[in-house]
Order: sequence, then C-alpha cells, then structure tokens
Amino acid sequence: MKHLLLLLAATSALADHAAWKHLQKLPVTQTGLQRVELDPALLDASATALGDLRLVNPAGEERPFAILTPQRPPQHVEQAANFTQRLEGVVSRFEFQSAGREALNEVEFRVVETDFIKPATLEGSVDGTTWQTLAENALICRRSGFEKVTLRFAEARWTHFRLALDDSRSRPVVIEGATLRGGRDEAPEVPQTATILSREEKIGATHLRIGLGAANLPLATLRLKSSEGVFQRQIRIGSTSTWFFRLQHEGRSVEDLEHTLDQSHPSRELGLVIENGDNPPLKIDGVEITRHMLPLVFQADVAGEWQLFAGNSQASAPSYDLAKMSDQLRRASSVLVKAGAVEKNPAFRADAALPTPDANGEVKLDLNGWSWRRAILPSENEKRVFRLDLDDHAFAHAASGGGDLRIIAAEGVLIPHLLIEGRDTTRAAVELTPFPDEKRPKTSRWRFTLPIEKLTVKALHLRTSSSLFQRTIRVLEPVDGKMRSIGSANWKSTPDSPQPELRIDIGGRLQGTELVLETDNGDNPPLQLTSAEIEKPVMSLLFEAHGGARPLHLFYGKANAYAPDYDIRFVRDRFEKATHIPVKLGDAEVLKPVKARASSTSGSPWLWAALVLVVGGLLWVVARLLPKVESAS
Repeated sequence: MKHLLLLLAATSALADHAAWKHLQKLPVTQTGLQRVELDPALLDASATALGDLRLVNPAGEERPFAILTPQRPPQHVEQAANFTQRLEGVVSRFEFQSAGREALNEVEFRVVETDFIKPATLEGSVDGTTWQTLAENALICRRSGFEKVTLRFAEARWTHFRLALDDSRSRPVVIEGATLRGGRDEAPEVPQTATILSREEKIGATHLRIGLGAANLPLATLRLKSSEGVFQRQIRIGSTSTWFFRLQHEGRSVEDLEHTLDQSHPSRELGLVIENGDNPPLKIDGVEITRHMLPLVFQADVAGEWQLFAGNSQASAPSYDLAKMSDQLRRASSVLVKAGAVEKNPAFRADAALPTPDANGEVKLDLNGWSWRRAILPSENEKRVFRLDLDDHAFAHAASGGGDLRIIAAEGVLIPHLLIEGRDTTRAAVELTPFPDEKRPKTSRWRFTLPIEKLTVKALHLRTSSSLFQRTIRVLEPVDGKMRSIGSANWKSTPDSPQPELRIDIGGRLQGTELVLETDNGDNPPLQLTSAEIEKPVMSLLFEAHGGARPLHLFYGKANAYAPDYDIRFVRDRFEKATHIPVKLGDAEVLKPVKARASSTSGSPWLWAALVLVVGGLLWVVARLLPKVESAS
C-alpha cells in the first residue's frame, strides 16, 4: 500500500488540451482515492477507445489514473467423485459427491448419447443426510447444433448430489461423469438501452442493426426476445457465433437465448445475423443488452473541480504505472465522485488535432499526359483533413486501383493523399425496361442503362412482387455484338420462406452502358421485377490541406502513371482517426482527348494501302518467275 500511495502522489506537468473536443467536470470534495463510473456519454465522446482520456487537476496538471476493466474471476472447477448410476423402473438415478471444500453452484453432465431430451430433478446435501431440491421440472437435452447439459443452483458447500431422469418417453441415457463449478463472482452489470434500427431478410438469414446509443461500451450480454414456442437458430455477432434455442417438452421448457459478449464495442451499432436456413424468419420482439460498470480511479491531492478530457483522435493511450496496480485498487476503499455532463471543450482548436505537422518544402509535378482535371471544392477555409469520395466519372476514367490519381495545388504543387478503397459501398437505382426475345417466348428479359461507361459495379440487387417461384437470373453485357455473361444467381421464394430480394455478385469494371437480365420461366407465369439497384464500391482520398489558401484540383486519366508512394502512409492510422471534412468535385475538364476505341470490323486506311502494295508486289514477283508461254507458229 505504501508503494501505491507513492505512485498516486507522483507529480505531473501542465498540459495543453486544445486538441481534445470534450470534457467532463469532476467535483472532488475531499482528498484521497477517488472513483468515477464512466458513463456512456463520456465513452461515446472518446475518439480512440478510451486511449485519449486525460485527467487534469484544478491547477491544470495532468494526473495519472487507472481504468478498472471488467473481470470475471476464474471459477472453481472439480470433477465429481464416486459417480454411480442405476435404473429404477422408468427413472434413471445418479449419485455423486464433491470434495466439500468449495462452494458450488453449477454441474455439467457428460452424456454419451448424441440426441436426447430428459426431464431432470437435482437434489443436494451438505452432510449426506438432509436433502434439498436444487432443480426440478428442468430439462437436459442435446440436439443437432445445441445442447443443454448444465444445471445451476443456489451456491453452497454441497457435498452430495442426486439426479433423477424421467425415462418414461425415451430410452435411458448413459452419463460418464460430471463437472462441478462454483465460486465465481459476476462482474457488475447494468442494462443498456438497445433498439432494433433495421431488419433485413436475405436468403436464409435475418440481418439486424442494433442501436446501442453510444460507442466504446463494455458490453456484457445480449438476450434475444422472441414469442415463438419452439425454434433453433445459429446466431452470428461479429466474428463470434452461438446457438439460440427454445424447446417445449411435456409442459416443460428449456431455452438458451443469452450470449456472453464481454467485449468493448467500438461503434454505436451492433450487427446480429440469425441463420434461418429453410425455416421462416424468426419472430423477434426485441433485444436486451447489459454492459459492465467501468470505474476510473485516481488519487486527489487537492479538492476542487477536476476535469476529464476526451475526443482527440491523434492521442495515444498513456502508460501510467498506476494501471499496473489495478488489483490493489479494486480492493482499496475510495470516494465515489458524481461526474457532470459531458461538455464541449471551449479551448478546442481543430488545427491542434491534425495528424501531421507542417511539411517542410514542396514537390511539383509535371502534369503533361493527364486527361482530366476537376476542381476540389472544400467546405471549410482552414487547414483540415479532407475526404474526397470519387464520383462515377472519376472512378470510371481513373486507372484501376487509383494509381493515376493526383491532388494538385496551385502551380503544380503535389498534395500527398491516402487511398481508401474496398471498405464501403453505395447503391443507386436503375430503371428496368422489358426487352423480350421473340424467339424465346418463355424467357423474361429486361435491360437498363448505366450512368457512364467503364463503371465498376460490385453487385446487382433485384426485388420482386412474386411470392412463389424458383429461377436462375443471368446478367449479360452486350460487347461487340455478342452477349457476355457477367453474373448469375439462383432465386427461390415460397410463402413460408419469402425472399423478395436477390443479390447478384458482378465485381468488375464494365465496358459499355447497357446490361441485360434474363430468366427462363419454363411453364410458369413470368417473374415480376419491381426494382433494381446497382451496388458500387466507394473509393476515397484523405489529404491534409488548407482549404482556402490556394485552388485544389484532382487529376486523373493517365494510363502509364505509377502509383504514388507518400511518406504519410506511415501515419495512416492518424489520418483515418482524424475528423474528416467532406469535399466535392467540380465539372470535368478535358486536358487531353481520349482516343476512341478502334472498331473491330475496320482498320486504318494506311494499313489497307500497305496491304495492297504488298499483294501487288507479290503478284509481280510470281509473274516474273513463271515461264513464258510461246505462241504457236
């Protein structure tokens, strides 16, 4: 404890916090160890998952602190001893014992069978004589994809256990043994407001967007609310997956609709995917989410108004010795500080939060050979990090991969940029027009026009009003008088499992502006398409510049341009975490005419002239080599 007090008393220098957007006032009424529970508003204000938090005392000095991250202490685990099994009529009875040295609250059975469901009653005793019912009208079961072979009960130093399984409706099962657990203190949890923002039914799956209300929350659990009586679904949350199920058996119910998250979630939304397979979409009444309490502790050497700063995307996480003593701090007594509301930092300056210092020197670029120039129109006249999303024209006429993109200031000065691609997509509606083929009356065909040639399309989304069908949809592109297949997908919809939308992957740069859809209806009514959207990748440029100092332009359209290699790639994370100011592009200016593609059915007149001369020369040589024919005398 003496070492802890020495660390807490360490002095700090005055610090400038002009790069922090938000602050929270902490009214400290007495000196000593203080504790403040970080609320969702402050967590949401953090720009770097709490790595940018800074604590300042009334004198303006930065002071150390420790965030006590949630911990779930390890459980006591032991294997049951003296495990026996016997059959009495239609009841299987099992008895087993514990070591009796630790408090227990859970037992997991190792059942041999792979498919079963059994009503269960569990009894326990602390002395082997007096018995108490620990669980009754319970079910243990195992089905394809899920199992429930664990029973929980009130924690105590139970020494003897008895389990009874009802075999009146199914064959007895063999249990090889049991694992006993206990002594685990749950980390404190509180409810967190969660709202289903959107629900999208895709082929075989339901996609939910869940609003959390704040970012950087230490999520604890997620529970699904459904009124359906019997179901089994695989659930995916990020990179994790589990099974949710509810089973009814002879008036008893067993379910598992809760998933332990135990993670800090960086965004305000959580994605949840429910795999339905061939089942109809699950009825969902809502979701319940809990979060862990997240205390911040510090030593106050003076009473007064302390401040907690947040919201600096360029700040690195501090390394305080105090954080290494979190176990001692958890056990130490502290004074709870009631924090004020999160406020804007009145001293905030946007230029103080830029990712790079002022560059020394400039690089000028020879702009000969570029085909297109567009004015960049900043919305702010200060030095900022700007984000430029390429429109269709720039995306279509720039080199694949964006290697010929250049941002130029006045007098040819090169502005370094970072290229961001492959992360986001955008959708645009297209108008479908019937395009029947008289030679194939059973085939439905449509066509639509793209806004520009050479557009990169990632996918095509179709919607239908038909409810019962199965079709194969093909996407074709007319090229040189022929139809080139660029994508296809099977589409099936039934009243029990409706699939009103289909996604067809395309993933490539197209050549023209027209696409054709077709499907064979067979002996069925024609498929009715109601709408179509193209999904396009988003390519963006991040760059730092003074918006009002001098004109900025985007150059593109040079086939032999090399991809630039800027030093700012070494601070890419800083650019990506910075506040981005969106900019727009002006009209396209033609710098060098783009040559039209030569037709495949014609050639240059000089080529034809050369061919005529060559053929004429060959005929003259052949004529000279042939023997002369003398006329008859």
